Amino acid sequence: MSLTMMAMRIAAVQALKAGGTLVGDNVLDSQISAIDQTADGRLRSDQQRPFIAVYTDAAKAQDLGQTGLRANGRVDIVFNCGVSLTMAQTDKDTGASSIVEGFPATDAHFEAVIDVLDVQIARVLSDPDNPWAQVFGDFVQAYVAKETVRSSSAAENVRLAAGQMKLTLEVFADPRLGQALPEGGPWPRFLALMEAQDMAQRSLFQQLIGEGASAAYSAFELLTGMTRRDAQALRLYSFGGVARDVVFTEASNEAEPI
Repeated sequence: MSLTMMAMRIAAVQALKAGGTLVGDNVLDSQISAIDQTADGRLRSDQQRPFIAVYTDAAKAQDLGQTGLRANGRVDIVFNCGVSLTMAQTDKDTGASSIVEGFPATDAHFEAVIDVLDVQIARVLSDPDNPWAQVFGDFVQAYVAKETVRSSSAAENVRLAAGQMKLTLEVFADPRLGQALPEGGPWPRFLALMEAQDMAQRSLFQQLIGEGASAAYSAFELLTGMTRRDAQALRLYSFGGVARDVVFTEASNEAEPI
């Protein structure tokens, strides 16, 4: 996978936890057992209440010319939702059972919960007042496709309804090692949000992004991901046979030789 895919998944999970969906804070990061399939094709879940589980399933980059192996290309991020009869809560005063507040434990309301979660996920991820959602969106170059599917299973009077939303996104490349991250950009904001919540993965991201330029590669090679041989074949070296380093001016954001 990639740094950006991991960051997007974390940002989506945190945005949904803070965003007010029907599942509350029961938003899971890549939990495989949230929805499983038995040998006879039935669905099952290890969850005790309605949930959303977030996964980054696949990515494909076809043009690596500008960013090399740092490219992410089109990324599939998947949101699985599930609710079952075993998750119903019974009101001690009335004896009525509900899946979540306002949704009685009936087949029709199982499907309604999945419908509402589909709407809520889309709204949360585009919420201008949700900082995690805004970081998520700033990693995205374009929204390419959205696909939703439904499934259900019943075994031993246990009814499980599941829904899946898959977003296909065109995603920016990973930052190059040691790249100066622009103030106000998604990466500094992402790291700041992680720090504010004292998230353990923050140190891993800092290590893999790397702060300060690496002396092992020229600025051009770090930027493009090209090998020296490829850069020379494309005549991107100076007449003296030495690689031309470039620097980006803050004002114009254009490359200038140094």
